[in-house]
Amino acid sequence: MIEIRHLRLIREIVEAGNLTLAAKRLHLTQPSLSHQLQEIETRLGVQLFLRINKKMRITPAGQRMLRAAETILPQMGMVEKEIRENGTAKEIRVSTHCYTCYHWLPALMKDFRRQFPDVQIEIVTEAMKEPVQYLLAGKIDIALTSIRSAERGLHFEKLFDDEQVLLLRNDHPLASREYVTARDLSSECLITYTEPFERGYFASRVLIPAGVTPAKITQMQLTEARVELVKAGMGITVLSKWLAKPFLGNGRELSQLRISRSGFFRPWYLVMLKQKMTDKGLRAFTEHLREYQLGMKLP
Repeated sequence: MIEIRHLRLIREIVEAGNLTLAAKRLHLTQPSLSHQLQEIETRLGVQLFLRINKKMRITPAGQRMLRAAETILPQMGMVEKEIRENGTAKEIRVSTHCYTCYHWLPALMKDFRRQFPDVQIEIVTEAMKEPVQYLLAGKIDIALTSIRSAERGLHFEKLFDDEQVLLLRNDHPLASREYVTARDLSSECLITYTEPFERGYFASRVLIPAGVTPAKITQMQLTEARVELVKAGMGITVLSKWLAKPFLGNGRELSQLRISRSGFFRPWYLVMLKQKMTDKGLRAFTEHLREYQLGMKLP
């Protein structure tokens, strides 16, 4: 059967006028091009070109093949373009492992939409508890998580390290410390998000390994509500440093403390399926996240 490459070869020989130039344009050696032309003519049982004074003169049979090439090759180009464009995500489903991401994610999405107005972004909130599992099930396209999974087929990209601090009242007994340790919190009321204590990032990385369980745990999903409880002296809470910043200073009643001498940091990764890494829409969103420099531009 005649192949697309054969049609391209015939077209290039006609346009170039000789085998040497045609071979160069096709990135072939001249012997290779001659062999392919001979292969086509053998399959068809007819000459497509006459070799006259080092010039290639097309025959009537060659003219018929040239007309086919001029029709088929542009059509194939259009098909390839459509396939490439259809291979670009028109909708990107995103989920995160923590509600704090929604303090900066909407602004990033708005900025992305200005550059890529044809790409819709959907936040899948029900995937928050297990974003990687939703990713593996094909229910989301991108996950933002602090947990690096060993699951095969996943591509992880480090985004930034998010320092976590303890937020407490200025008159709290611990407020004069330079930093706190897990042991310091054993008699405290810790205000957390509404997830099982043992699954919380701070608890699972700091308290539980130290064998510490706070005297009381109060769960509150809204960050602002947690801050208000701290202001009222109802407990202490752990927040991202950038998230705690607006509630500090200028005579306000709250302070922040580092967690451990060297600080406690929560890493953030962007995760996607390896097989989707060639998707232009997803790659554009990934590049946008990197360019946004989250660690520098967070509020």
